[in-house]
Amino acid sequence: MEVRDRIIEEATRLFFKFGIRSVTMDDIAVGIGISKRTVYENFKDKTELVYTCMRVLMQKQEQKNQEVMSRSGNVIEILLTSMREGIKAINSISPLFFHDLKKYYPEIWKPLHEENQKKNYNQIYTQLRKGINEGLFRKEIHVDIVSKLFYEQINLISDETIFPHDEYMFADVFQSMMINFIRGISTRKGIDLVDEMLA
Repeated sequence: MEVRDRIIEEATRLFFKFGIRSVTMDDIAVGIGISKRTVYENFKDKTELVYTCMRVLMQKQEQKNQEVMSRSGNVIEILLTSMREGIKAINSISPLFFHDLKKYYPEIWKPLHEENQKKNYNQIYTQLRKGINEGLFRKEIHVDIVSKLFYEQINLISDETIFPHDEYMFADVFQSMMINFIRGISTRKGIDLVDEMLA
């Protein structure tokens, strides 16, 4: 693995564990046994490093999504597998990571969040159409509205004014939202499949 990749990997690990603000370039250098100067030879500053880490994370997430879609037999399997993967990810990331990203790096968070929003909307729209064709989702649902509602509910989960981190487990809120959402738009056949997969 190249030095640059090792820096990205270690920075991401530390950011996930401690949040972004408290992690220094020194901490990252020490973590992989290189000099701070080497870190700065690869990244001009911490902002560039944070941006690169986010870009790499998004690429990995996209690859994982494609893998889940290619090995799943139907849309409900795709959504429940994505839910389980999402819970695993949530449990491995400190809430400070997203807090710091939004508060101290809005110039990174905002455009990447908007880009992700478009991508996720398109993906959920496609999955809803697929689910209707498979007879798993009700054909009378308004696909455009339901896609937007789904994405907005995902955003709502990370809203600390509604779900404070000291009162709610992020993973529990995410799971409740996903299961209720999928069951709510499913046909009888779809609901039976959800119950079977969750049993």
